[in-house]
Amino acid sequence: MKYLKIKNDGLLDMRLIYLMGGTTKANDKYKIGQFGTGLKYTLAFMIRNNVDFKIFIDAKEIKLSTKTEIIRDTEFEIICINSEKTSITSNMGLDWKAWMIIRELWCNALDEINPSNEIVSEIIPSEGTTEYYIQMIPDIQEVYDNWNKYFIHNETPLMSNENFSIYPGGENLRCYKNGVLIKELITHQKSIFSYDIKDANLNELREMKNSVNYEISKCLPYFDKKTVETFLNNIKGSFEENLDYNWYINYREGWKEAIGSAKFIDYETYERIVGKYPNLENEPIVKVPKGLFKKLQEAFPTISMLRASDKLNEFYETYSDALHDKTKKCINLLETVGYYIDPNLKIIYGIFGNKHIWAQVSFDDKEIRLNQELENMSDSDLIVCLIEENEHYKTGFEDLTREFQTHFIKLYSNLLLKNIKILI
Repeated sequence: MKYLKIKNDGLLDMRLIYLMGGTTKANDKYKIGQFGTGLKYTLAFMIRNNVDFKIFIDAKEIKLSTKTEIIRDTEFEIICINSEKTSITSNMGLDWKAWMIIRELWCNALDEINPSNEIVSEIIPSEGTTEYYIQMIPDIQEVYDNWNKYFIHNETPLMSNENFSIYPGGENLRCYKNGVLIKELITHQKSIFSYDIKDANLNELREMKNSVNYEISKCLPYFDKKTVETFLNNIKGSFEENLDYNWYINYREGWKEAIGSAKFIDYETYERIVGKYPNLENEPIVKVPKGLFKKLQEAFPTISMLRASDKLNEFYETYSDALHDKTKKCINLLETVGYYIDPNLKIIYGIFGNKHIWAQVSFDDKEIRLNQELENMSDSDLIVCLIEENEHYKTGFEDLTREFQTHFIKLYSNLLLKNIKILI
């Protein structure tokens, strides 16, 4: 007969088998076993499923047996340890599956010294150790054959910090706690990563208690540059594309570093405007889901394509070498006649949500925003836009106000009078 042998140095305290709720890990949020039921459910599972199971502590076998008792016409199979009756019955942990049993035994070993597992044909216990031998029934064989699905202790993380580790994903979303599977979602979508949440809250089945969205959202903001790049390159069509990103957590510099000189925009907006401006396809643009776009925009407004939140006047920043050169030429022309654009103003180029807007100044951001369509218009049209927005900024007067009209009339009048050398 073949057995899965799980072993560690050190001796299991027998009282932890007998004592319901007996655990030394209850106050450690990083441990899997916090409920004091794992070993009891393991015994119940083995007996209920007729699995040959042996425990050796310091090379001495712990004898397992059962005794039947009838209470109020109900038959109970009570587990005995070394012929001593316990309060454990074979009906405990009815929801537990074979892999959960192996998880308990393996996690117990991991918490000790020199944990190991292997398939053996002989039972040869050794002193100074705790050893479990589990008959290799098909369900146990499945766990062993897919060990790296259930336990990722032998895998190298893509990145890791004190709160989480990130591993390559797969056909389903998998979440772990310190290397042990605590959640698998059959999503029919690839998952970019598997997530090891080191302090995840668990229920008594040792499954993730909190929302998957929440647990993953705690990790995303802290991704480093390389992990962000992998995430952005693979997000389309993945499980992560449809995450709820609305948790209040600020995104960190790794995202900005990964996006670099590009601008980011959400898929929906990109599809809406790319038909009108096909040159966008040649721009360095990072496309992301709308929820993620909102979070990134909050954190990094200067690298968002969307530069204004006014629904009528949304502005999507792009870049145009031709318009940049044309603008520079027009500014130089203005300077030759003694008119200067305020040096505090930055000039950027892009697409307005309202197609009738050619230019707009942002007082808060100190920017003149130019419609990239000005590239195809005359120098005179561009000069008019530059002067108007510069004067808005200098005066603080808004469009369509009497104050701005009066200002321009005075500016024009003074220029005429200056040319004929009349002062008023």
